[in-house]
Amino acid sequence: MTDSQRLTDKLVQNAKPIAGKSRTFILDTVIGEDATLPGSFGLRITARGAKSWVAVCRVADPTGPDRRKQRYVTLGRYPALSLAEARERAREVLKEAGKGIDPVEVRAEEKRAKASIISVDNAVDEFIERYAKKHTRSWKETERVLKTYALPKWKGRALPSITPADIHQILDPLTDDGKAYMANRLLATVRKFFNWCKQRQWIKDVPTEGIAPPGKEQARDRVLDWDELVDVWKATEQIGWPFGPFIRLLIVTGQRRSEVSNMKWDQIDLDGSLWTLPKEETKSDRLHQVPLSPMALEIINALPKTSDYLFSTTGTTPISGFSRAKKELDKLSEVSGWRIHDLRRTVASGMAENGIAPHVIEKVLNHSSGQISGIAAVYNRHAYLPEKERALATWANALTAAIEGQTDNVVPMKA
Repeated sequence: MTDSQRLTDKLVQNAKPIAGKSRTFILDTVIGEDATLPGSFGLRITARGAKSWVAVCRVADPTGPDRRKQRYVTLGRYPALSLAEARERAREVLKEAGKGIDPVEVRAEEKRAKASIISVDNAVDEFIERYAKKHTRSWKETERVLKTYALPKWKGRALPSITPADIHQILDPLTDDGKAYMANRLLATVRKFFNWCKQRQWIKDVPTEGIAPPGKEQARDRVLDWDELVDVWKATEQIGWPFGPFIRLLIVTGQRRSEVSNMKWDQIDLDGSLWTLPKEETKSDRLHQVPLSPMALEIINALPKTSDYLFSTTGTTPISGFSRAKKELDKLSEVSGWRIHDLRRTVASGMAENGIAPHVIEKVLNHSSGQISGIAAVYNRHAYLPEKERALATWANALTAAIEGQTDNVVPMKA
């Protein structure tokens, strides 16, 4: 049943449904008398007393040029939407109808568009699965960076809602803490992420556009001297499994953190004293063989064999949580201002000080820094296994002498 009255706040508040009717309509004469608005506006009351605002208009029917169809547009619930707000919203809807715009279709399209907008966290999951895992060996670090620094701020938000201001919001705390390197890596990661999202047409604009690297990076040249290295070694004996032997193997072999943490038993030839990394596991994308000194074998042979990985706390995945382990090492060793990656530089410096040739050190570390380049890099397929074996044995001897306090047999390392 429909009634027409001048709606007031008091009338709306006290309005009741008519007994026996599933819905009661009270049309507003204020808008009904406005000849410029092709339609009406009113209050709809259900049999249970729920109240909502409705605009009623007629729009062109595409099935015939002279036909029109009636549209009921729900504007909102009362009292969440006041009478004054509902009238204003009704005027906008009726004006649209007067221009030939079907308000129901407009709102349906808005709902469809909203439903198609992907959230940041879903986009990150897609990025990791569809791009990072397939195209980068360091996808785990990419995932860690996004989930550590970006998602805590953006989780649940619509992807297109991220602005340059949001990018600065996650970069500023890192630069304020003096972590320029991490801030730059974070910017590079989110820039790649948003560029990928644009390629998939999930966003129109990339919010990292025009944002310069937030910090000036200093080239790392930190080398632990022998006293520091020995203190760190002794600290690893205190923290135990799995990070104790893990750090010791980094020091003995000079290999990358990711390579040692991902070591598998089927890559180790204990009888041949050789660790073979397939190219898929190396940053250089080439097979790499690491001779294992007696010192390295001693560490490996003492490890529990409970997983395919040498270092695993879950049995199915490599170890993680390096930051916590590093903090404990700093506390126990009282050595600070170094990163785990600095151990590789320390090993390289120690070898050089003990007379190992630069190109052999390069082969031990699986670097491509230019010692062997050009035509030589193409045609020189020599594995340098004997040279690498002597280099790592020399390094292990120097390390053992330092740990045992035989200072006369140790060549000082220059920081």
